This record gives sequence, structure tokens and C-alpha cells, in this order.
Amino acid sequence: MTPTEAFMVVMVVGMTCGIPLLGLTLRFSLKPLVEAYIRLREAQIASHQVQVLNQRVAYLERELELLRLTERTASSSLQLSAPEHLAVPSKERV
Repeated sequence: MTPTEAFMVVMVVGMTCGIPLLGLTLRFSLKPLVEAYIRLREAQIASHQVQVLNQRVAYLERELELLRLTERTASSSLQLSAPEHLAVPSKERV
């Protein structure tokens, strides 16, 4: 066997056995890192969504408070503009 043939045999055996083993090794070594990165991204997205929801709730609370204030002022202005002693008497049938 010539040195070239021996080198080719080693290369072919190395490629047929080494590449799949290298792939499996990389897969098992990188899997925890990729999963940790995915969880980190999900946590960042979730925290952003929580911030958006907090802003929406704060906005709705402000709107509700404004609605309550306008309701109070409207009811108090109605009471001031229509006192009870000026109430219209009911018509009686004769």
C-alpha cells in the first residue's frame, strides 16, 4: 500500500466516522446553550409584554378616574340646576 493510498483510507474512514461523531458531539454540547438562549429571549419578550400590559392598565385606570370625575361633576351640576322647590307639580284630572 502506497503512502497516498494509506492517506486516502485514513481520510475516508475519518470522514465517514469522524464527521457524524463530530456532529453528534456538537449537537449535545450546543443544545444546552441554544435552549438557554431561547429561554432568555422568551423572558425578554415576556417582560416587554408585561410592561405593555402595565401601561395599558394604567391608561385604563386614568380613563376610569376621568369618567368618575365627569360623572361626579355632572351629577352635582344637575342637583344645583334643578332644586326641589322648583319641581313641576303634577296635573290632576278634574
